[in-house]
Amino acid sequence: MELRLPTIAVPVRLAMVGASPIEAEVFISDIPRAGRGKLIDDIAAMLDEPAGWLPARRGTEVRLIAKHAIAWVALTRRDPDKDPALDFSEEPSEVTALYDQQFPVEVELTGGTRMRGTLLDSAPADRSRVIDHLNAARRFVRLWTPEEQYLIAAAQITAVMPLPESGV
Repeated sequence: MELRLPTIAVPVRLAMVGASPIEAEVFISDIPRAGRGKLIDDIAAMLDEPAGWLPARRGTEVRLIAKHAIAWVALTRRDPDKDPALDFSEEPSEVTALYDQQFPVEVELTGGTRMRGTLLDSAPADRSRVIDHLNAARRFVRLWTPEEQYLIAAAQITAVMPLPESGV
């Protein structure tokens, strides 16, 4: 008998390098979490782990996806199973409690795709620039938008342009 760890399937949009985004589900450990922000943190941590493969499901088909072939993963910031009137667009821990610097940017990916959003950081005062944030990033860089959080493969980023309102 095969031993299995309890997991949950999390709906995401997944873009492989050179392909259009698809709707899929990724599997993460089924443990108690304190909100949607923690769920997103756990997926980000899983993507940054050294293991090279990620189980994902599209429809009824389960595949093992090579992490190096992922351009980005997007997760809605709202829980799709909750009534929108009862859900907040941003959890306080995402914006105010953990991050004291915001960098509005446009990110350009290999192939020309561009995304606008905000990089959030809590770096020391002497490391408070966008370049410091990017150089400290792991395999995937987080980009916040009003509706989704993107986990973008750092290897797929060709340029990051601070937006005028960033002051950086």
